Amino acid sequence: MKRFHWEQDQIAHMKNYIARFGHGSAKLARQAQSKEKTLQKMMASGLTERVVSDKTLSFYFPPCGKIPPPVIMVQNVSFKYTKDGPCIYNNLEFGIDLDTRVALVGPNGAGKSTLLKLLTGELLPTDGMIRKHSHVKIGRYHQHLQEQLDLDLSPLEYMMKCYPEIKEKEEMRKIIGRYGLTGKQQVSPIRNLSDGQKCRVCLAWLAWQNPHMLFLDEPTNHLDIETIDALADAINEFEGGMMLVSHDFRLIQQVAQEIWVCEKQTITKWPGDILAYKEHLKSKLVGEEPQLPRRTHNV
Repeated sequence: MKRFHWEQDQIAHMKNYIARFGHGSAKLARQAQSKEKTLQKMMASGLTERVVSDKTLSFYFPPCGKIPPPVIMVQNVSFKYTKDGPCIYNNLEFGIDLDTRVALVGPNGAGKSTLLKLLTGELLPTDGMIRKHSHVKIGRYHQHLQEQLDLDLSPLEYMMKCYPEIKEKEEMRKIIGRYGLTGKQQVSPIRNLSDGQKCRVCLAWLAWQNPHMLFLDEPTNHLDIETIDALADAINEFEGGMMLVSHDFRLIQQVAQEIWVCEKQTITKWPGDILAYKEHLKSKLVGEEPQLPRRTHNV
C-alpha cells in the first residue's frame, strides 16, 4: 500500500505542475514537458494496484450464441493409442449439447483427458465416429497450455497479438484485469509471472476464443480458492456447454450437473452428486459396498 500511495502522490503532483506551468515561461514549460513524459512512462509501465479483496475478481466467458442440437455426437467409438495397445474406450455412445454440465471422474489413466482430446479432434477414434456441428467452437484448457505462451511478451502484448480486433490498449487492460492481472503484471514479461498468474493469462485467452463448449482439464492447478470461486461463477454464468476433468471436488460440486465415471473402457453416469461419489470411493477403500447403486449402461 505504501508504494501505491507514493505513486498516487507523485501522479497528483506532476499533473498539478503540468496544469500550472505547462503554458508558462520557456523554462517552466520545459520542466512541465519533462514531468509529462515521466508521467507517461509511469502509466505505460503499469502502476501499483490498490490492495483489494480477491472477491473483486470477475472472470467472464463472453456470450457464445445458440446452435441447435446435437452439438457433438459420439457414435460407437472405440479408441486405443496403438494397434496392439490396450483399449481405452470400447463402443461409446452419447451426445453433448450447450446445456451439458458434466464432470469426468475415475481412476488415473482411465482416459478422462483422452476423451476430451477425442471430442476436440486432437485424437481420432480407432473405430466409430464423432460428429460435430459445423459451427461449434471448442475451447480446451489443459495442463500444458502455459507452454504455448510467448514468455517474452507481456500479458497485454500477448492478448493484443492474439486478438488484433481489439485496438485499444485500455480496453484490453480491462479485459485482462477481470482475470486478476493488474498493474505491472499486465506489462511484465510473462516469464516473470507466477504459475497462477500464467494460468490467468491462459484463461483470459481461452475465454476470448468465444467458444460454445468449454473442455477444462485440471483448470485449478496453481489457483487459490478465491480465484477458483471466480472461475466457478463464470462457468455457471456461461451460456454454452462444459466438460470438466478435475481432482477438485469442491469445484465439481459448484459447477457440474452430472457426474460421468470413466472406468473399464466405458463411461457411466453416476446417479448422485460428487459428494456421494466421494463417499463411494471411501467405501471401496475400506472394502464396503457403496450405499448408492450405479448405472452400468453407457451415458
